[in-house]
Amino acid sequence: MMNVTRACLIGGVIGSFAAPAEADDAGDASRAPDGQYAVMRGVQGPAGMVAARILLDINLSADQAGKPISLAPDLYYSATDRLQLGIVHDGPMGWQARPGLGLCLTGTDSGCPHVYDNVGLDVMYGVSFGQYRLSTHSSLFVSHFDPLTMSLALGATAKTMLSRKVALLLDPKIAIAVTERDTNDDALYIPAELQFQLGASTTLKLLTGLSGGLSTFGDSYEIPVGVGLLQNLTTHFDIAVRLSFDNLLGHEEMGVGRADIRSLALLVNIRS
Repeated sequence: MMNVTRACLIGGVIGSFAAPAEADDAGDASRAPDGQYAVMRGVQGPAGMVAARILLDINLSADQAGKPISLAPDLYYSATDRLQLGIVHDGPMGWQARPGLGLCLTGTDSGCPHVYDNVGLDVMYGVSFGQYRLSTHSSLFVSHFDPLTMSLALGATAKTMLSRKVALLLDPKIAIAVTERDTNDDALYIPAELQFQLGASTTLKLLTGLSGGLSTFGDSYEIPVGVGLLQNLTTHFDIAVRLSFDNLLGHEEMGVGRADIRSLALLVNIRS
C-alpha cells in the first residue's frame, strides 16, 4: 500500500510539471519589472543579476515563543537568462521554512542544537516563458554536517498568470536521501503561493503547501497556512513579512493543537 501511495505522490508531482509551454524569448519572464508589480516577475532573474534573500524566522509556537530564532541567507547569481545558481539556507519549503535553519541565534537552551548545521546548492533552468513560466529546479541539501546528511531534490518551479494582478506559484520537488538513509527519509515538498498585486509596490501572498517523508507520509505530512505581505521600496530592495500556522491542516500530533505551531518571518530581498 505504501508503494502505491509513493507512486501516486511521485506521479502527481511529475504531472504538475506539465504546464503549457510558450516559445517566447527567455527575457519575457526574467526581465519583468524589478521592484514594482512583483506579481508580473518571472521565477528567476535575468543574466548578470545577483540577488540576496535574507529570512529572519521566529518561532511563535505555544510555550516556545522565540525558541528558536534563525537567520537564513540565500544568494543567487543568474549566469544567463535561463540559468540561475544559488547557495541557500531556507530549505525545500523556501520562505515557509520553520525556524531553525541557517544561522540559529538563540542557543542550545532555546531550540538551537547547533549555530550552523545546513546549506544547499540550488540550480534553476528556464524552460517556458510568457503567461506560463516554468523552470526546472534542482537542489542538493545538506541538513546536518555531522553525520553528513544530504538529499537531492528534483522538481520544477511554475508560475501561472491568472490575470494581470493575480498569479499562482508552485514549487514541487521530491527529495531523495543520498546519505544516512536509515534516518534520512525521501520526502515530498510542494510550497504554493497565490499572489495578488494590491498596488504597484505591494503584493499580498496567500501561502500553503504540502510536505512529508514518503515512507511515513500518512503520519508525517504537514500543510501550513499563512499570509505574506511584500513591499517594494526601490528597484533593488524589498521587505516582506509572513505569519504562518505551520501545520494547520496536516497530520495532527498527539497533544499538539493545530494552531499551536506557528511562526513569524521577516524577509529582505536585495537585487543588483
